[in-house]
Amino acid sequence: MSRAWRSLRVRLAVLGFLASYLPVLLLFGVTVATEYDTTTEVVDGVEVTSDSSPARSPWVTGTVLALAPAAGGLAWWWAGRAVRRYETMYDRLQHAADAQRRLIEETSHELRIPLAVLATNAEVLLAHPAPTLEVYREGVERSGRAATRLRAVIDELLVDARGRARTVDRQPADVAALVRAVTDDARVLASRRGVTVTVTAPSRVVGAVDEATVRRAVANLVDNAVRHAPRGSAVDVVLERRGAELAVVVTDHGPGIAAAELAHAFEPFWHGSRDAHGTGLGLPIARQIALAHGGDVTLTSPGPAGDGCVATLTLRC
Repeated sequence: MSRAWRSLRVRLAVLGFLASYLPVLLLFGVTVATEYDTTTEVVDGVEVTSDSSPARSPWVTGTVLALAPAAGGLAWWWAGRAVRRYETMYDRLQHAADAQRRLIEETSHELRIPLAVLATNAEVLLAHPAPTLEVYREGVERSGRAATRLRAVIDELLVDARGRARTVDRQPADVAALVRAVTDDARVLASRRGVTVTVTAPSRVVGAVDEATVRRAVANLVDNAVRHAPRGSAVDVVLERRGAELAVVVTDHGPGIAAAELAHAFEPFWHGSRDAHGTGLGLPIARQIALAHGGDVTLTSPGPAGDGCVATLTLRC
């Protein structure tokens, strides 16, 4: 324990001792001060008043003295608990502050790159000695790609901020219909990449979930799988009930994730060796939504076929 925390414990222990033992001393003092008996006698026709003190039981004094170390021990124990609680609260606040500072730094870095591309591209085009239509076209295409990345990062940050700010509103919803709707939307991008998206789910699965956020979490997982699936392969989405939980399992047959990288996959803005174009926020947002529903998101690589990756989203309903 550091010197500061030890000093705080000593101060709290002293306050606790005084708060618990002073009432005993006050009660003992009042008892001693008021236990005199007054007697009046007539001696030779004159009234004589005398005060006498009854014999005080040694048990009373012994009890008062014995309570002192007991009160001290109790105060020291209470102070220790209070200090540990303060330490835990301080550590949590410090961890939250560190996480917020790291997120701000990472966000600044992610936003700075496309902004730098836009600014540099504009400078290059304006300083070109003999710009042609082809030069302008290439410059506009670079600016478009940078603007698209910038918009994607900002959109993900807004979703993340809204998810952290809002309260999960659980309402009965057909999760099977939700999963089918997400995969139907994903097929538009998948068809351009030559990827097939299949869904295996019961006809109807009702669960108490926040439909908007769960839709976002499932969409993030399916979108990741489609982007990493090779042409001609399939992305399999399975919805199943596991006791009190619902599980959405998304399997792709892409390059997978190296074992050393799996531990970093849920860090904001982290880009693995297979992810060069994503924002790095899809998996963290999906896990945040799952945790808010009492579940989690796990990754397994390689998958059952020896390739790709399996992402499992669980929701306690």
